[in-house]
Amino acid sequence: MTFRALILLSAVLVSGCSNKLFESNWRSPEKEHSNFRFYDAESKIRYNIENDSTNLYFSFDVMDQLTIQKILTTGLRVFVDGTAKNKQKNEVQFPIYADKVPVSELQEYGTQYDQSMQLGKQTLDEMIPADGYLKLGSETSSIFNHMESKGVRVDLEFDNSRSLVYRVKIPLKYFQSESDIVSVGIETGGYELPQQDVATPNTSVVDPNQLTAGDRAMGRGQDPYGLNTPGGSTAAGMAMRNSTTYNKFADPIRFWAKVKLETKDQ
Repeated sequence: MTFRALILLSAVLVSGCSNKLFESNWRSPEKEHSNFRFYDAESKIRYNIENDSTNLYFSFDVMDQLTIQKILTTGLRVFVDGTAKNKQKNEVQFPIYADKVPVSELQEYGTQYDQSMQLGKQTLDEMIPADGYLKLGSETSSIFNHMESKGVRVDLEFDNSRSLVYRVKIPLKYFQSESDIVSVGIETGGYELPQQDVATPNTSVVDPNQLTAGDRAMGRGQDPYGLNTPGGSTAAGMAMRNSTTYNKFADPIRFWAKVKLETKDQ
């Protein structure tokens, strides 16, 4: 076993056997974008973490339309904790986060998304909010899509396959402590649905012949466990037919990744 492997194994044991330790890749100046090396099955998000001597680079993409809806209608918080204890600090909030969003906003989004999917990437990009917030230590400031603020830059856009792609650059000086292990987390808001929208198992929520674009965007009247596709308007990909799918539909998306930063000389 190499010395580096021994250090990595020790770090995993210290951090707890239930928390997998990922390794950041070194970010080369000439390499603009890298592949997404990791996957969170619950949120259906592919992501990657890289660093150089100055910055941490966190990126992800998602095609699942329910996840896209949650990000664009309830907001997204990205946390970086230099103590690797999954603390919600050093936050990039973009789009602006809301704890609970009325389902009416989701229905409106579904109608717009339905139309924009037919018109292509540029029209989809117009649905992305323009501003958000930075919370670095005790200081809060504004941040805007595709613009740098205090060394932090966020880029959120659709690609040609209709996947939503998120990229953020955060200077290490804001969070790096004596350890080279940090934790990165994301969190969306959730939806507030009327109680009558929850049906009994195996019962259709609405008449399939009376579906609106908003209904289709919420996944109503469809296979509750169907996969989402860019060419369809399934969005949620599931009907709200029981409490399990209801919770999955309405609850926030959350996950954390513990990462060992890379050093150039290794």
